[in-house]
Order: sequence, then structure tokens, then C-alpha cells
Amino acid sequence: MSLNSYLKRILVKLVKKSTPATGNPQPELNYSFHFSTMGLNCAIGKDCYVYNTHIGDYTYLSSNVSVVNTDIGKFCSIAQGACICLGMHPSSKFVSTHPSFFSLSKQNGMTFSDKNYFEEMGKTKIGNDVWIGVNAIILDNVTIGNGVIIGAGAVVTNDIPPYAVAVGVPAKIIRYRFEKDEIEFLEDFKWWNKDETWLKTNFQDLHDIKLFIKKHASDN
Repeated sequence: MSLNSYLKRILVKLVKKSTPATGNPQPELNYSFHFSTMGLNCAIGKDCYVYNTHIGDYTYLSSNVSVVNTDIGKFCSIAQGACICLGMHPSSKFVSTHPSFFSLSKQNGMTFSDKNYFEEMGKTKIGNDVWIGVNAIILDNVTIGNGVIIGAGAVVTNDIPPYAVAVGVPAKIIRYRFEKDEIEFLEDFKWWNKDETWLKTNFQDLHDIKLFIKKHASDN
């Protein structure tokens, strides 16, 4: 059984009802969308599982993406098979990692525990204009900065700062997309918050970081 399928089987037990999307999901739902919201011009691919999550404007999820307890920014590109906020097990102090000894969730149908002794689900934050590659995994309580690229198959266990490129298992930063002053400009400018008119007028400016800064330096 794949990790995505296993995650979906566990989480679907928690769902009592679905929360309608606030954006514009596809008319024929071929994905699961529970207790979540989305902004404008979003797209969710086939067989995705979205739970207790907000998806910002213009963000899209390709097929078979699982995302739980996450705040996703605008203009994010999330490739197929990505998993975000999978849940946690204790890895130290506790003798066993099995939830029947510390959780009331009854993942296997029963529990020995009298209460929840361990926080199983964290909260993950994905910034704006983030590209997450195929089959990447982002663990609970991680913050991904604006403009980050996560390589295919990476396992992200720690926060990634804005405009970094992170790859591998565990994910390591191999470079930054732009110079420090350029990153600072983009962080301050926040082009992703501009309205549709501005985006239509200035979209070509986004093709070159140096020309972008030169043209819009006086806008800040």
C-alpha cells in the first residue's frame, strides 16, 4: 500500500462532513476536500486529499497530492504525489512508536491509551510562489518561505528560508535563486498580493529579476 493511500485511509475516519470550497473547484469533484478553503483561480487534481487546509489564490495541486493542516500561499505549484504534513510518531523517550499506546485515534481500530499523550498532527506553512516537486514530502510544523523550490523526492524536515532551492533526503539547501538584496526586494514588494489588473499589465516583468527590480524599485 502506498503512503498516500495509507494516509487517506487513516484521515477519512476523522471526517464527519465536508466543508465546501470558497474558491472555484472543478464542477465534477474527483478529489477529497474536507474542512478546507481555497482562494480564486485554484485547481486541484485527481485523487488529491485536502484536509483542514487553506489554499491561496492561483495555486494548483497536481494529481494524488495529500495535504493536511497546512496554510498554502498564492501562486504555488505542487506536483503529483507530494505529501504535506503527514502526522507524527514519537521517536525518543516513548518505548513504542505505535499510536495505540499514546493516542485515542484508534488507527488500527483500538487503543490501550486513556488519553492523547503525544501531538500527532502539527501545522505546516507554505509561502507564496513555492514550487514543490514530484513525490516530495514536507513534514509537520515546517515553514517553507516564499519563492522556495523543493526538489522531486525531497524529504523536508526543517524550515526552508525564502528563495532557497532544497533537494535530497533529508532536504538540504544547495543554492539560492537570487542574490540577497534581490530576495529582500521581493520579500518587501510582495508581487503575489497585487491585483489582477497589475498582474495582467506587468506579467512580463516577472521574466527577469534584474529588470523587475529596476522597473519597480520606485513602487515600494
